[in-house]
Amino acid sequence: MKKAKEIVGIVVVLLITLCSCTSDPIEQVSMLKKIVEVSADGSSNTTLLTYDGNKLVTIDKEDQLSKFYYTDDLITKVVEFDKTTQHQNTLEYSYLKGQLTKITSSDNYVINYVHNGDGSVSYEKVTKVSNNLEVKNYHGILYFQNENLVKDERILDDAGIGILAKNTLSFGYDYKKNALKNILGFNKLLNYSKIISSNNEVLGTAVSSIKYVDDNQVISEIKRYDSEYQYNSSGYPTEIVSENILFGGSDSNHLKSQLFYN
Repeated sequence: MKKAKEIVGIVVVLLITLCSCTSDPIEQVSMLKKIVEVSADGSSNTTLLTYDGNKLVTIDKEDQLSKFYYTDDLITKVVEFDKTTQHQNTLEYSYLKGQLTKITSSDNYVINYVHNGDGSVSYEKVTKVSNNLEVKNYHGILYFQNENLVKDERILDDAGIGILAKNTLSFGYDYKKNALKNILGFNKLLNYSKIISSNNEVLGTAVSSIKYVDDNQVISEIKRYDSEYQYNSSGYPTEIVSENILFGGSDSNHLKSQLFYN
């Protein structure tokens, strides 16, 4: 009889434990589904993102459709289709121990990456021209801090004879979650620059310089980009007031980006 009571007691404890576990709220993973880019003149365009779980399937912009393909947990191919020109570019991504080492484009260029011991990443872009000759377009170094891209230093190798051209991009971040943070494997795509970072860019500077070797003349230019954010209760951005377009460059006519999640 005593043993039976002990068994009943164990069952009751187990049932209480199970009930308490199932009653705990399950946090839903936020996936960015739609971006509305608003211009200063009031016009707007919409970008839609689709997923298979937390794997990115498509980014459908007004002028371009990008399709993403995975091997296990890594994005190994992206097909970019230009809706205006009907041109298609296929990017093949190669990895070593989970780190991106090469991007091979059907547009006859390759970007090579070397991951350095200090956490930085060296890179170079090489284009194949006629007769299988290769031209080095540029090379540079990416610097990271706290899973954020903080600097991109690039030397332009095809600027011309006797010309030294350099571009440096620097980024500052908030402490909130990047809208793209939960996309599986997206943070590996180094060619997507700052948007692979863990947090959101609030300050960006672009410094470009051209030095003419013959007369030692230097021409330089600096631009600064500021971004202001609104966030939802989960800490993800819902509005970005900035000249920067989320999937694109910068446009002085761009007013803000509105972000929507599942």
